[in-house]
Amino acid sequence: RRQGRVLRLLASVSEIYRRDIHNIKCGIYRYPYDASLRHRQFNPVYVRDQFRAAFEESLSIGKRRARGDNGRREVKRRIVLRQLEADAGVVLVEDMFEARDNIFNDRYLLGNLTQYPDYYLQNFHWQTDGWLSTGSAAAYEYTTEALFEGTQDAMQRQGLVSISEFMALNAGIRSEDEISLLEVACGTGRLHTFIKDNWPQMRTVASDLSPFYLQSARENCEYFAEYTQRVTGRTISVPEYVQAAAEDLPFDDGEFDIVTCTYLFHEIPFPVRKQVAREMFRVMAPGGVCVITDSFQRGDVPERDHIGKRFPANFHEPFYASYFENTDMVKLFQEEGFVMRRHQVAHLSKVLTFEKPDPNNPRIAPYALWAIV
Repeated sequence: RRQGRVLRLLASVSEIYRRDIHNIKCGIYRYPYDASLRHRQFNPVYVRDQFRAAFEESLSIGKRRARGDNGRREVKRRIVLRQLEADAGVVLVEDMFEARDNIFNDRYLLGNLTQYPDYYLQNFHWQTDGWLSTGSAAAYEYTTEALFEGTQDAMQRQGLVSISEFMALNAGIRSEDEISLLEVACGTGRLHTFIKDNWPQMRTVASDLSPFYLQSARENCEYFAEYTQRVTGRTISVPEYVQAAAEDLPFDDGEFDIVTCTYLFHEIPFPVRKQVAREMFRVMAPGGVCVITDSFQRGDVPERDHIGKRFPANFHEPFYASYFENTDMVKLFQEEGFVMRRHQVAHLSKVLTFEKPDPNNPRIAPYALWAIV
């Protein structure tokens, strides 16, 4: 029985890659720009530096996991110390010979601690500083890609399908630069580069509560724009970067045509999930689409339920169990006024697409279900 589960899980990996290739061949989204050998991720020096950061972080994660409860809230103690250092204009180090290029950045980019909710101050995934340091942002992409055994990008790209459909529906009606997109909780901005690669002139905003991850997103997008200009000659419009909590977005009502969010809802408590869905509805224009990519949930693929049940204990996900077991994401969004368009499992993730009804445009009936690709 266990062997059968493993084989079916491997078949699921094969299927997500097959679907990714199919979408590329059908022109739904572009071939990944970073698959070119000219991209920096094939540079041996860059690979060495990324591997070293991820390896060092994995050692720290192991130590923190072994400490159990003492390691869950370590970040809260560390950032209070950083705040005191910044206020006093001093920096304390345990080892004066320790080489840390980001030590001052970590102190002064943090800002006012009152902007970070208590639920946010956790060592999620047992990672150093949770979401609140330069080192955490630097190690994130490699550690998560290793966790998903190389499938993370392919899973996340499934969310581009709904964006592509929205753009196709608006082709000839509105130009690309007239359409706006907000990515909530953009993290290091990797997915945002795929969005810009497909729709380079679209006005996009990348928001995240962590100034460190937002800084990484800016650096990733700047490298992508420079790389694309150099390799293809295409010009990419510059995204806007906004530090903001997902439950309190600093944008006008109806400002965006598209709202996307990846791997946020399992990281926040249930009451905050409702607030985030409400804010997404508020900032979306009527007729716009909201694309949510997150972990699969109990019952999506019943034979994988055991993976979801074990995950929060192994990786310190304090709110994952309530997301996996008890949160009806469709109901959550429908209660805020959204209409469901797609529910699609993508290996260990799922993509949910919702539309904000437009009373002035009956072109698409509210009961319509978009095709699953």
